[in-house]
Amino acid sequence: MSMTDAVGNVAANAVARVYGASELGVLSLTAPGEIHPRVEYVGGEIFIGLDADGAAITQGQAEGLSRPFRDLLTDAVASVSALPQADAGVIVIDDEATASAVLLDPARISADAVTGSPVVFALSRSRVAIVGADDEAGVARVLNLAEELYEAGGPLVSAHPIVRVDDAWAPFPWRERFPSLELRFERVLRLFSVRAYEAQTVVLQRPDVHIADPKIQVLETGVTTTFAAWPKGTATLLPVVDNVIIADPSGSISVATMNQFLDAGGDAIVRTGLSPARYFVPGDAPRS
Repeated sequence: MSMTDAVGNVAANAVARVYGASELGVLSLTAPGEIHPRVEYVGGEIFIGLDADGAAITQGQAEGLSRPFRDLLTDAVASVSALPQADAGVIVIDDEATASAVLLDPARISADAVTGSPVVFALSRSRVAIVGADDEAGVARVLNLAEELYEAGGPLVSAHPIVRVDDAWAPFPWRERFPSLELRFERVLRLFSVRAYEAQTVVLQRPDVHIADPKIQVLETGVTTTFAAWPKGTATLLPVVDNVIIADPSGSISVATMNQFLDAGGDAIVRTGLSPARYFVPGDAPRS
């Protein structure tokens, strides 16, 4: 069966797919314009698209559909299975279609399934966790799961949770709700950021610009930070990190915070439109 029939209806085997903002940022480079996946925004960094015959329905293809894309998404998830039971206050969904259905129709979450308003962590396509906004212990368990997924090395979606507020998904204000988990959240956010930049680096390679990747550093205090190296004088695409290691050709090394580095560079350093964000630092082509 083809992806669409003669009147522009999506094939019956269409399935919903979860996207994160960082993946869409990479796809904007590898599949731009009309061949970019057509997606519906959910909230936070989360989007839902539609696959048919093993390929994403693109923006160009969606223009020829006879029904609104949102309606087609709703149809695609209409018959998915019920949510798994919560385990110690956390619902873990390992089926992407079911996760998409919940994101599109939160009424599928029983009012007594979790403690407080539903909070969704779309960590990966195969691990979407739902926990209550009042359940600090449950949120801590989800952060454990996030670290496990990072260590497993597979693709990730987002570490930024969303919560149901006034019939819409909104960023979950975890700093206000659970200040005791701040270090844990900051660590997981940095881990996911590093993974997103790694995926972006694969498609950015070019001979005239150094593509700097972030690295993880755990301080003696237990705080997790990120850093990236800038070979001084070299044209570089620099990720957003906590600290920049400046390597002078003379062999000396210095360190600046990201803000200090940007302030020192002034208007010469330009924020690009890449997602995840990078800054272009002008200079000579990398030495071979």
